Amino acid sequence: MAIKTLYKDYFQKSRIFFYPILEIKRGSSVTPIETYVCWEEQYSPKDMKLICLYHLRDDADFIRFEKEKLLGNKYFHSFKEVEDNKAVYVFDFSDFRSDWMNIVEGRYSKLTSLYKKKIENFYGRRDPNYAYIESFLYPEKYYSMYSEIIGVSVELLEEVGELCSKLDMDKETLKASIKNLELKRKSV
Repeated sequence: MAIKTLYKDYFQKSRIFFYPILEIKRGSSVTPIETYVCWEEQYSPKDMKLICLYHLRDDADFIRFEKEKLLGNKYFHSFKEVEDNKAVYVFDFSDFRSDWMNIVEGRYSKLTSLYKKKIENFYGRRDPNYAYIESFLYPEKYYSMYSEIIGVSVELLEEVGELCSKLDMDKETLKASIKNLELKRKSV
């Protein structure tokens, strides 16, 4: 596949590089609103937690998905309800310490081959963005293509090494408060 243009806007790196590891098949009617690597006043990148924000629903499809794919996920860590009928599902990535750090530090080409395979399998070759994802994981195959698109030398790209920008920690940080579920007693 050929890449003809580059992404101009920021895209959520946690969604591209972490979410596929949860092994939740694409095509479900349930998808996260967004994913994050930080949660303000809760988790920082060093905690190695993927934070997934979902709309809470009470339909059978969501309840089944939540039980099997979220709460039943082998990486599930915790659940917190937040405002506006949304919930946060937190997943522990400490089993992937080196891969986590490589992603957080913007070294996508340094991911382990097993980790790369999980990402590739999640997207599949038929995905319209597969070439981009492959270029992030295996940049050496794409240096000349990127060189033509952005008008810089192949040598410069080889020196930089990566073809994907680093995480923007502001955009990768969830800013939401845990819903206070305490019951207030009526005064008598």
